[in-house]
Amino acid sequence: MNLFDSKYSTDLQSQITLSCQILLSLQIHPLPLYACTHTQNFSTTTAPHMFTKIALAGRSSRRSQFGIIKRSLHDVPVLKKQPEFAQNGIAGLYSANGFKSAWSEYQKYLTTNLTLKTKGTQHETRTPFQIILLTSKNGLEQPIFHYASQAHNNHLFFELLTDKDAAAETVPSRFLMERLADENILTLQDLKDKIIEAANTLTGQGWVYLVERGDKSLKVVASNNDGTPYYFGRGASFDMNGAISESTYEQYEALKEQIKEDELDFTLPLLAINVWDVAFWADYGLNGKQEYLKNVVDCISWDVVNQRRFQI
Repeated sequence: MNLFDSKYSTDLQSQITLSCQILLSLQIHPLPLYACTHTQNFSTTTAPHMFTKIALAGRSSRRSQFGIIKRSLHDVPVLKKQPEFAQNGIAGLYSANGFKSAWSEYQKYLTTNLTLKTKGTQHETRTPFQIILLTSKNGLEQPIFHYASQAHNNHLFFELLTDKDAAAETVPSRFLMERLADENILTLQDLKDKIIEAANTLTGQGWVYLVERGDKSLKVVASNNDGTPYYFGRGASFDMNGAISESTYEQYEALKEQIKEDELDFTLPLLAINVWDVAFWADYGLNGKQEYLKNVVDCISWDVVNQRRFQI
C-alpha cells in the first residue's frame, strides 16, 4: 500500500507539494511517495501559541479554506492486512500477540510521543518523513527526530511483511539482482544472509536497510539506534558509545568532512528491518534475536520492495 495514499492524508496534493518544497529547500531530491507515515490533520481554534507556521520560503502558513491553521495528530497507519495480522499474527514470524506488541502498541507509543513532542513547534503540521529531514541536522531536536525516525522506519518495515508462504511466492526483480551482483550478492539467499550479517554488526538496537544510492547502486547497511538512511550524517553506521578502532575513527573524521562540505545525499531505503528488541521480545524473548532474524528474512514481500525502487 502506498504510504501517501489518500487514506493517510486528508489533502494528498498539499502533502506532496509540501514534501517537495522541504526537500528542495534542503537540497535533497524528492523521494517515492511511500516515504510517509500516517498523519491526520485537525483544525484548531485554541490559543495563538498553539498555531504553527511552516518555516519554508516566505514563512507561509498552511490554512484550511476557513482560514484556520491545521495541526497534525500522528496515529498508527492501517496496514493492508491489518485485520488478518491482528487476529492471526504473521505466519512464520509473529503470533497475534507478537504483532500487537511490535506494531500496534509500539507504533502507538511512537506516534503519540511524536504528537506531544511537536505540539506548539514549527513541526506541528508536518509528517514524520518531513520532520526527519528537517531535524536530522539539528542535535537540539534529537527527541523529535528520534520519534519521527522510529515511526517512519517501523512503518517501512511492517509494510513489507507478509506470511511466510506468501513471501515465498515473491522474488527480487531482475533489476534489483543485477545491481546486487555488483555487491557480490548473486542469489536471494545471499541477500538474506547479508541482511542477517549486517544486523549482527549492531552493538545493540538498530535497523538494517537495503538502500539505493545516487548512482543507482544497491547496498545493505546497518544503522545503530534511530539512524536514518536519508542523511549520511544521521546514518549511525558506527557506535561511538565505547572504545573505537582506528578505522572507525578514520570513518568518523571522513564523515565530519562530508558534513562540513554539506554534501548531498540521494540515498533511498527499499527495505527496512527492525532490530530493536521491541520487534522480537514478545515472541522470541530478549535472547531470541537470531531466531527472529532467520524468520523475518523469510517473511519479506519482495513485490513491495520491487515497487519501492525509484526509477527515472
